[in-house]
Amino acid sequence: MQIEIPESLKKLAKKFPCELYIVGGYIRNLIMDIEKDDIDICSSLTIEAVEKLLEGSQFSVKIKSKALGSCIISFKDEKFEYTTFRKDFYAPGGQHLPEKVQFIEDVREDAKRRDFTCNAIYYDIKNDKILDFYNGIDDIKRRVLKTVETPEEVLSHDGLRILRLFRFQCELNFKIDKQTLLTAYKYVINLRDISGERVIYEITRILHSPSRYKNVSKPHAYMKTLRMFNKAKIWPIFGIDCPKIKFNMVKKVEHKSQGFLIDVIDTVNPISISYYLNLILTSSFGLNKKNVEQYINILSGYYEALNGLQNKPYFFKYFDNFPSIYLLLIHKSKYLANKYNFFYKYIISHKLIVSVKDLKINGEDIKKNYPTVSPNRYKPILESLLSDIFDGNINNDKQELIEAVEGKLKYL
Repeated sequence: MQIEIPESLKKLAKKFPCELYIVGGYIRNLIMDIEKDDIDICSSLTIEAVEKLLEGSQFSVKIKSKALGSCIISFKDEKFEYTTFRKDFYAPGGQHLPEKVQFIEDVREDAKRRDFTCNAIYYDIKNDKILDFYNGIDDIKRRVLKTVETPEEVLSHDGLRILRLFRFQCELNFKIDKQTLLTAYKYVINLRDISGERVIYEITRILHSPSRYKNVSKPHAYMKTLRMFNKAKIWPIFGIDCPKIKFNMVKKVEHKSQGFLIDVIDTVNPISISYYLNLILTSSFGLNKKNVEQYINILSGYYEALNGLQNKPYFFKYFDNFPSIYLLLIHKSKYLANKYNFFYKYIISHKLIVSVKDLKINGEDIKKNYPTVSPNRYKPILESLLSDIFDGNINNDKQELIEAVEGKLKYL
């Protein structure tokens, strides 16, 4: 088997007093002849020894985790994640990170801590030799996902491995070994130990798995995994208030995460869509405020269109995100999608303003010309002026708007 690796890694291996190995997705993908993943490397050297070894060389070292013995080794624009051989010890009851780590010198022992056979194939750079302790190459050829040790040993403590199992099933178009799958179902409760950020990362990769590797994953490969999640009733573990989700929009729309959230909302049917989205996206999945606000605006715009909100208030709220809303709406109601899209194009062609930020005056202008007006009245005044401009009752002219403020003070 021809193993293609960067010349920089060959130079790096020559500096090591011991064997240096590539392990994981890069070797797996090379065997499958698909796009290569990032290169993970390992050896028996501690990261402190690696730092000392490479001091003053063209390679730089950045510690990632002393506890786990990992660092990033860089050569110009190339980066390689390095880990020291280790044994991991987990506390009873399940947790993502090991309770204790023991650094070791035996590559075979290091292989025991890996997750799946397809990811536990080592390439000895110096000796140009493959080490395959668990018949991972055969499993790749058979397109089967199996744990390196017994499924109980591998999946009983780390919920992230269960999520990765389902992601690889989608991305690589593999089948999951029966005993491995049954054990994954048995320990799904361990998914509660994974951070919200990592959960949404894995789910997003599952949803978009058909685009991960060309000509490998099937167009709707993620649906098999989503149905498995329904069977395992894992959604409440992620803070979603239903054991099973009725999937519909996720199969139709290009933006799978948005389609997934629509299916969640349609299944749960919350009283307040914006409140519920904020709750699960912030508390359960740990998205930042900006991303949460965008999701809420797009999905609220989708549902408000279905409820027939009038054009003017609709585009005052959703104009900026309407292109994304349209791509969702067209799969639910072509009539409504085209109706709102017609008005969206009309706004653009006639250069209508739909946002307070586009007014020729702002709160500071009101303060300067009407100093006795309370600041909490600025927003409703400006919104009323925007409405008048949109209706053609007034021009977006600074002086004209300042004069018009006086009339608003009687009512706002």
